[in-house]
Amino acid sequence: MSLLKIHNLSKSFDNGKTKVLDTVSFELEKGRVLTIVGESGSGKTTLIRLIAGLETPDDGIVELNDTILSSVDIMVRAEKRNVGLVFQDYALFPHMTVQENIMYGIHKQHDKKERVAEVLELVGLSGFESRYPHQLSGGQQQRVALARALAPRPEVLILDEPFSNLDVILKDQLRREIFEIIHKTGVTAIFVTHDTDDALSVSDSIIVLQKGKMIQNATAFELFNAPKTPYVASLFSAVVNFTTKELEEFRYPASESTSYMLRTSSFRIEEDTDYSVTARVLSVLFMGAYYQISVETPQGNLYTICSSNDYQNKNITIGFNQPDIFHFECQIN
Repeated sequence: MSLLKIHNLSKSFDNGKTKVLDTVSFELEKGRVLTIVGESGSGKTTLIRLIAGLETPDDGIVELNDTILSSVDIMVRAEKRNVGLVFQDYALFPHMTVQENIMYGIHKQHDKKERVAEVLELVGLSGFESRYPHQLSGGQQQRVALARALAPRPEVLILDEPFSNLDVILKDQLRREIFEIIHKTGVTAIFVTHDTDDALSVSDSIIVLQKGKMIQNATAFELFNAPKTPYVASLFSAVVNFTTKELEEFRYPASESTSYMLRTSSFRIEEDTDYSVTARVLSVLFMGAYYQISVETPQGNLYTICSSNDYQNKNITIGFNQPDIFHFECQIN
């Protein structure tokens, strides 16, 4: 059964001149993790602000636990929604201790100190109650922000770009730890990110927004292997946009009314494939876990391929198999 229901949610600014969210609808089941991805300006932040009650919709409904929180006629205040927020910049009060920061979000519970101790143990920061934010590392501040959001026992937890201010090594570790905590608590979560690696690794489902519209809502596996649009395909890894002439060189039966894409990771070297062509190796870069190989075909087409082998100064066969190529019908204006 769905905990959160979003019906035809729309929002515009500048007296209706700028439409940032356009009739978005989806449902989220209790205990699931939904990730929202899209480029800057796609409407991600506006969508979560509408869910949290920080913006009012122009049209549509936000419903939580069969209770309408937002509509054209109804607007439940943010503090009454039981929706937790973890912001990109953590939003900790610098003049308050860790304990005071966490207690700030607890309104109705009598045993506040006991609850603070519970959530600090949950996030691995027991004993940090008396420290101030400036005495914590970035990762520790993020855990305190998570503890503060979890302390009131929200029905939905929203994480808005929570790892964007962290370095890569710390981000990967903290992402793993934070989502282990989220799964342990069983809280329903909405995770907003522009990093598709984050989305693929933690999500039960992913929504892709583009220019305010929901383009696709599916599992990570479905989005990666069966994208509905070229934009969705390009979000999740490097791709090649083939022209019809390029595909003819591979002996692929291409149509002028269709556009074709292939993930660069789907190229095969020196293997028996459905479609192939010979190519000359131009350069090889050692990238640690793989080699990045630049090649040129007899017709002068250039491709970059990743491989576990070094093909320096060789002529090679490159190819791909039928199931690996994406094809999209061209839109006619």
